[in-house]
Amino acid sequence: MQTNRIDNSFKERRDILDLLGKLRGEGISIHEMEKIGQKFQEAGRRALRPLVRELWRENSGELITKYAYILDFFETEDWLDQLIQIALKRKDLGADGKAALMVALEGYGVDVHSPPFKQEPPAPRSTLGETVQGAIRLGEEGMVTFLDDFLSYPQEVQQIVIRELSQSGDAASSRLLTAMLWHEDSTIVLSALQALGRVRDPQAAGVLQDFIADCAQEYVEPAQKSLRRLGFLGVKAPAPRQLFPFHAAYATAPDGDGYRSLLLSRQSSEGRLCVLYLQVHERRGVLAAWGSPELSFEEFRSEVDGFRMQDDLHEVPPAYLLALVRDALYWSRELCYLPADFYMRRGIFAGEDMTPAPLAPTLTSLPQHRTLSFEEGEQAARALFKNPLFHGWFMASQRVYDFAEEYRAGADVEQVLQMFCEELLAPELELVRERLLVSADLMRVLGTSSFEVTSVVSLAESLVDNPLPLHHHPFLRCFALESMEIAKESLERGDEPPLRAAEEF
Repeated sequence: MQTNRIDNSFKERRDILDLLGKLRGEGISIHEMEKIGQKFQEAGRRALRPLVRELWRENSGELITKYAYILDFFETEDWLDQLIQIALKRKDLGADGKAALMVALEGYGVDVHSPPFKQEPPAPRSTLGETVQGAIRLGEEGMVTFLDDFLSYPQEVQQIVIRELSQSGDAASSRLLTAMLWHEDSTIVLSALQALGRVRDPQAAGVLQDFIADCAQEYVEPAQKSLRRLGFLGVKAPAPRQLFPFHAAYATAPDGDGYRSLLLSRQSSEGRLCVLYLQVHERRGVLAAWGSPELSFEEFRSEVDGFRMQDDLHEVPPAYLLALVRDALYWSRELCYLPADFYMRRGIFAGEDMTPAPLAPTLTSLPQHRTLSFEEGEQAARALFKNPLFHGWFMASQRVYDFAEEYRAGADVEQVLQMFCEELLAPELELVRERLLVSADLMRVLGTSSFEVTSVVSLAESLVDNPLPLHHHPFLRCFALESMEIAKESLERGDEPPLRAAEEF
């Protein structure tokens, strides 16, 4: 089976973490740095944000140098202003980190020997309280970076941070405490509720008032207690919140490894939008999140256009997307915590029931699927892999590349296919079936003809009690060939196989 498609999917959606992991590795050569930089360049804006995020929180001068070097591979120079802001605003950097930033900026043509860079000598490393204050002063970006660090702190340190926020005297501390209210650990939630009751500002009262409307029943009483405490202190709650409608929702189809992207926007005020972008997996839940608290409609359209250059986004009803988010939250239950941006943007779901629940594809309105003959199965499988909705249907693990090497070297195709299917597809057969049904459900939502949707459902159900060897099943055979063909093309271009374990970084 031949294909003219270029393998961009794993670079753009999942291997950003792999690339960051390789940058953090010891003994990386300049040649390897060049190759990594080229991959970041190909991934575009999707890779730029995580890289800048790492710069906002990295302390190692060596790693800051590596990250700053990679920035030069991006076609836009919007990142230069971010690099300048990091150098000016980060007061927590040691001498080597600060020096690395100065060297990088000087290399990019910035005069670091004149104001505002040349000021009094840097202060000694800040205390925890000063770090909290510094995060608040840095605004949204600084708070997300700080929250990201907070999530990995020991519990006793987290309690100190929450106490510092309640005593900061800065009304913006309510923003960080709001994010903590959605943590999975009830200890953090209850401490954040108590802290909000000590922040003498109407914004804190408003946060508590809104939280009571959406929170689990177990938190209603402590939230009301903190709200009453603010009332006793003379802090009046603002007018009840005004919930604006959702603006747009987009989703990709699940790819051949079970990953997909979700994008949701909602009016936050007249003419402004709150935006949340998620990367999720069918069994691992929410893997990554980022967004913005306030974009204009024009800025949002630009964001969507940018994402569409890398993801096949499909506009879907907001209610459908919320069901996908609830499904991702259901599969995130084993995680200690979710990405920091998710907590910061959690308000986008205000007024909605976001109880975690597995997705149940609603395919009951379709004509009854029937058992396919072998020829019909072949036709259906070929049609599926030509459908743009299934362009991401290939596997991209190291073992796929191993099999592709054998395939490329002229090994017996049937033997390679048999080993591929037995090792990689047999253990995930039920997952593949569910993935097909979820894809069929998306087709239904997008208004695809019932004949095509039913055909995909029939392919999914043909995996149950399949009498054929797996490598002779029409769909599984196409799936394996497609995966190896794309991996073979990638190897012929000189690309390196993906580092799947890097998602644990």
